[in-house]
Amino acid sequence: VFHSAKVEYYAPSDSCGMGGMHREVIHANPNYGGSCRFDTVFVSVGDEAEAMNGLLVARVWLLFSYFDPYHSKDVPCALVTWFIHPSDNPERDKDTGMWKLQREQDVDGEQPVGPVQVIHLDTILRGAHLLPCYGSGFLPVELKHTDSLDAWDCYFVNHFIDQHAHEL
Repeated sequence: VFHSAKVEYYAPSDSCGMGGMHREVIHANPNYGGSCRFDTVFVSVGDEAEAMNGLLVARVWLLFSYFDPYHSKDVPCALVTWFIHPSDNPERDKDTGMWKLQREQDVDGEQPVGPVQVIHLDTILRGAHLLPCYGSGFLPVELKHTDSLDAWDCYFVNHFIDQHAHEL
């Protein structure tokens, strides 16, 4: 079991750095500085012609590896839950230009965890930044930043966070 993993990806528009390579750290830590930290990531699952360029957004709950005796090597994996498009026809929000997502729920509509899936670590492209779809009114005083991915019903994928995310 690991509490973090480094992700490297090629970003050809990056004018600085070594050949456009960029590195991030993905966290899945139940005790990160006194509170939990379970990052969201972009997972490559399909064709770039699909919604969000063939990427899905997942929340990483556990990073681990197991030994594959048939290939005699360790296989790095992540236990994730998914953020999915609210409709079968995904499209960007008209006002913000951002993709809108919601947490996937199990058959009974239970949250916050919902169904989990194990994915290979090589399918993780980079970290994702989600913004809550705020409603009207004030936020509760007792709300902590660590609760933000569990407190709202829908989220925007923030592609303005940096130039690499803006290309997605």
